[in-house]
Amino acid sequence: MTLALLPLGLIALYQTNAVVDEATRLSHASLLHRTEQAAARERELLQRAGGATEGLAAAILPLADDSVGCARLLKAFTEGANPFTFAGFMSLDGSMECASDGKARDLSGKWFYLKARQTTRLSFALGRDLLGEDGSYLLATSPVLRDGILQGYVSIGVPHKVSAVQPGMEGSDTGIQYVTVDAQGEILSASVPEQQAPLALPMSLPRRDLVNRSGDTFFEASRSGRERFFAVSEILPGQVSVVGSWPVENAMSAARNPASLMTVAFPLLMWLAGISVAIFGLQRMVIRHLSALRKAMRRYALGERENASLDLAAPPREFAEAQQSFNRMVSILSEAERRRELDLEEKTILLREVHHRVKNNLQLVASIMNMQSRNAQTPEARRMLAQLQRRVRGLATIHRSLNTNPDITTVDSHDLIDALITEIGAMIPGAGQKLTISTDLAQVPLSQDQGVTLSMLVSEAMTNAVKNAGVPDGGKPEILVSLRETAENWLELEITNTKGQPVIPPEEAGDGTGIGARLMMAFATQLEGEAATHETEDRYTYRLGFPVQAGAVPPEVPSPGKEQHAAETVT
Repeated sequence: MTLALLPLGLIALYQTNAVVDEATRLSHASLLHRTEQAAARERELLQRAGGATEGLAAAILPLADDSVGCARLLKAFTEGANPFTFAGFMSLDGSMECASDGKARDLSGKWFYLKARQTTRLSFALGRDLLGEDGSYLLATSPVLRDGILQGYVSIGVPHKVSAVQPGMEGSDTGIQYVTVDAQGEILSASVPEQQAPLALPMSLPRRDLVNRSGDTFFEASRSGRERFFAVSEILPGQVSVVGSWPVENAMSAARNPASLMTVAFPLLMWLAGISVAIFGLQRMVIRHLSALRKAMRRYALGERENASLDLAAPPREFAEAQQSFNRMVSILSEAERRRELDLEEKTILLREVHHRVKNNLQLVASIMNMQSRNAQTPEARRMLAQLQRRVRGLATIHRSLNTNPDITTVDSHDLIDALITEIGAMIPGAGQKLTISTDLAQVPLSQDQGVTLSMLVSEAMTNAVKNAGVPDGGKPEILVSLRETAENWLELEITNTKGQPVIPPEEAGDGTGIGARLMMAFATQLEGEAATHETEDRYTYRLGFPVQAGAVPPEVPSPGKEQHAAETVT
């Protein structure tokens, strides 16, 4: 839309600028015409003065040597129906023996005489104190020739005054000023006092160049320091011009008028208004709907399912279709998620039920073994059944932990080992009364398979530690169990028992068969761990370091009967 409106705006701007330029030209022409009108009387007066001096120059030749007749002629001329107040004839040496007032004068040092000597045609100059009074006259001076030979000069005095505005002319108080200058740059007359006349002229132009600027209009700073509008009009070709000066704020120039600037700026404002309307329409019709759609998609992606449907306010057809598609997608996905959650909940319930039933079955088996051990005839049979019962109850403990854990996919290492220790302590006769078991267990989530393997290993190691625990000299029998996370994803299990006087009598402990040691080695291999033992005079320690593989499926548990490495019996 912006690119479409730009050419129209440029064309309108060009056309408006052309109209403004034409209006400016007409305005300047109007001001120049007003300058010419204001100087009309001055032009007529100077033209009459020029014609009169040339006529007197021809009429005075017969009386050039008759001073009385010459004075009589000039007096009659000034008393006639004309605006001239003085007339005189000067000889070549600057003496004036013939004048309209009958007085002889020496004018050889006067400026108008010197100026007349420099030209051979009509000239104008100011004559100061010519009649012995304060003030000045505008003198028109023409050469007097006889057979082409210069005999002297005839001068006529013109009142030194120019009206700023003619009577009845519009704008008489607009601050307009007029000054007439000749080709030599001399100020001949002005509509302001004589002392202020130079200040009404342009500053950067020499006065002698103003005659050559006839017909021009321009803005320029005056010699008074203020910017003004100037118009130069010709009065006598090549000799005298009038310079009109207007205040800038009153000059009727389209280029300097705020209204004209507004006219030039109107197309640009219209273009900006078009862009604004286009942006508003884009915001109203597109952007706000896109923003609402984006927010709805983000909320749905972040899991917000309440009020997930999209509701656009008066959307266009395309966005209405997008809204319908989005709401349909949300409905389908929400229904699929609901069904998936139901399926997951059902599977979780079923899996918990499986673990619960397995635990109950294992406990039932353990109870049957307990009943069988009571009816066993030999101590060896009772010990074998007790060991089997302990292992079965250890498995039952695993399934109980899986059944009670909120996350059925993992097992908490702390809860698992703590439950196993409680079970083992309760199963060994007399151990719970004399033997102290201390734990320092880290809470690390383990996979189900790794948790089962670790629980079986801890069960065998704890059984071995309880069976071989002793009372040290001056101390109490105890077992220390710790599980620490020594590095990232690396656990270290440590089971330490004291040595000394056996806690469990040898006849109850029996002789080891080596099955527990082989099972511990097999379980350590399955955990991909590194097992080590450390023995002192009063303590025995079993240490196993293994990586945490939450969620990983470990290799198949090797059968103890197939284990290729002999394990040492923990004593």
